[in-house]
Amino acid sequence: MIGTVLKEAGERAAGCAALIAAAAGFLWFAADMRPAVAQAAPTAEEARLVEFGKEIFKSKAVCQYCHKWDASGDQGYGGNALSLRATHLSPEQLTEVVKCGRPGTGMPYHDRFAYTDKRCFGHTREEMGKDMPPAGNDFLSQREVDAVVKYLFAKAVGRGPATYEDCVDFWGSNTRQCDPMKN
Repeated sequence: MIGTVLKEAGERAAGCAALIAAAAGFLWFAADMRPAVAQAAPTAEEARLVEFGKEIFKSKAVCQYCHKWDASGDQGYGGNALSLRATHLSPEQLTEVVKCGRPGTGMPYHDRFAYTDKRCFGHTREEMGKDMPPAGNDFLSQREVDAVVKYLFAKAVGRGPATYEDCVDFWGSNTRQCDPMKN
């Protein structure tokens, strides 16, 4: 069962990876041909959504317990949590993982109705058997899931190692948590 689910997920990811690699190659080529353009600043609403996602990541879904505050992954309560900074998942795929967890691992599902029908990887609880992921400590609404994914893509995915500034952005300036990262 888990082999089939992971194989299907791997096939989807492989197709996406090829498309992403092709797009990245094109963008790299095109970047040499055009002058650099500054990235537009997020709107106030986007900034609020990212901040809301950070709070869900930090407090409600407690993603930081396994993925660390900077989403770099670590040994956590659920086992080896993958680095979200190095993930190649698309926003849609990451949304599915947050909602459905990862079968056969400690990554919990956060959708109250996960596996009650075939919305998660096309399987029900009965079909998952021992590969059923655990339930999260709290279920998330679609808005909360979207905010966490938005936060991760704004602050972690594809960003390389965390910096002192990232730490202060996450914990605030009134903490000693970031002191070891100072230059």
